[in-house]
Amino acid sequence: MWSNWSGSQTSDAPVLRPAGAEHVARVIRETSGTLRPLGAGHSFTPLVSDAGTIVAPQPGSGDVVHQVQGDLVRLDPNASLRDLSEAMAVRGRAFRNLGDINTQSLAGAVSTATHGTGRGLQCLAAQLTGASLVDAQGALVEIAPEDLPGAQVALGVLGVMVEAEIVTEPVYNLRRQAGVRPQGALIEEMHAHWERHRNYEFFLLPHSGKGMGIAHDLSDAPAGKAPMDLDELGVAWLKFSARLRHVHPALRRAAIGLLAAAMGDEDYVGESWQVLCKSRRTRFNEMEYHVPPDMAADVIGDILEVLERRHGDVWFPIEVRQTAGDGAWLSPFQGGARVSVAVHMEVGRNHEAYFRDCEAVFRAAGGRPHWGKLHSLTRADLEGLYPDLERFDRLRARMDPDGRFLSGPMATLLRP
Repeated sequence: MWSNWSGSQTSDAPVLRPAGAEHVARVIRETSGTLRPLGAGHSFTPLVSDAGTIVAPQPGSGDVVHQVQGDLVRLDPNASLRDLSEAMAVRGRAFRNLGDINTQSLAGAVSTATHGTGRGLQCLAAQLTGASLVDAQGALVEIAPEDLPGAQVALGVLGVMVEAEIVTEPVYNLRRQAGVRPQGALIEEMHAHWERHRNYEFFLLPHSGKGMGIAHDLSDAPAGKAPMDLDELGVAWLKFSARLRHVHPALRRAAIGLLAAAMGDEDYVGESWQVLCKSRRTRFNEMEYHVPPDMAADVIGDILEVLERRHGDVWFPIEVRQTAGDGAWLSPFQGGARVSVAVHMEVGRNHEAYFRDCEAVFRAAGGRPHWGKLHSLTRADLEGLYPDLERFDRLRARMDPDGRFLSGPMATLLRP
């Protein structure tokens, strides 16, 4: 049985793992029924549920970087972001931006509009300048320029991506500065930090009054030694601290205060992808919505109020980022910058009530969901959020007229 990273999605469908474009095309031609492309399985939504067959393309033989022409790099999108970062660095190139996890495949990250943070930096999908797909008939198709905004964020319903062209930057170092701050200051100063820093995000620690701000800026300094990664220790301590509320609420705050003092500040320089990305061993489920920047402070305040009034047992940090706008038809960032607010619950605990309460706040603010993270939106909801949804419908119908890539949940969400 296939399972995603968190275990929130499972499937009994056979999983085929073709390597390279020709193998993918043959599998599609020789397999009947509905097909769903699979990346690294790091999404929490039912992207492959109810498929007749799951197609999990693997990197082809040879180098995952196929060609470098100036800023443009053609590469294998079924390799992980980590492997692609390492392979591009050898050639002096780097992703313009990354999120804090790089185990996803590029194809999966692009298809779900996965993003990092930075007021002037777009999501990964906006870095896609061209792509080759294997369509529902098993034919290799190069995406036409006029169709690119539809293919950039496509949830795997147009075909299986087998080559991608992205715009890159010369290799660069980033200076990472992180430190614990009062929650009020983090919220009040967030827009100023996004103006000041290349990358900026912050985490709010529930029921503590504290959080951590993290800034990254370009640096000409040589890479240094990264400090010990205490993130997993911090997560374990937050979980332990939550239990202390049953003794006395003040003990919880005191325990988190000790954690903040122990973690201290970070200040070091490293290669971009190594500084931006970290491993995540504690498994969780996640909901993330993207809201207009002028609504962000109110949304964050309402989420904190929801936590205080209804969810005293929640201890996982709330993550806040900002991403620049783009023009992809299904991008959550279409038409302008958005502030992303993500809430989490560790695996093994029921997240439904907490996420439902948070989603009500997000939706009241006109939020759009992260396509790879949990939400309850329907087709009717999408019609009010995505002005180019009908254009995407027409592209999908042209590329997959029989709906081979539309399994049950995808058909319910995307079919008119």
